[in-house]
Amino acid sequence: MAEKATAKPAKESPKESEQVSSVHIFPEWCKGCGICVAFCPKQVLEMGDDQKAHVAHPEKCIRCYLCARRCPDFAITVADEEGNIVREEGDHQ
Repeated sequence: MAEKATAKPAKESPKESEQVSSVHIFPEWCKGCGICVAFCPKQVLEMGDDQKAHVAHPEKCIRCYLCARRCPDFAITVADEEGNIVREEGDHQ
């Protein structure tokens, strides 16, 4: 019976992280140049062991769009508060 009473928070964690993260990196498009990491003013992005950019601290993102604007391979998208994909501030698709 104790098994029925225990909740599984792991199912809710991905939803919470998706809501927090406004930055998405397409790993198959990323060539690992590190430009996005260098330009991020809040250190949201980091280079991973696979030599590709990863969203390390999504909660720090201020939606300045520097990463998306600087990425030469268009591998990064930034979503606004409503979840709309934005390449630059003021640009809504």
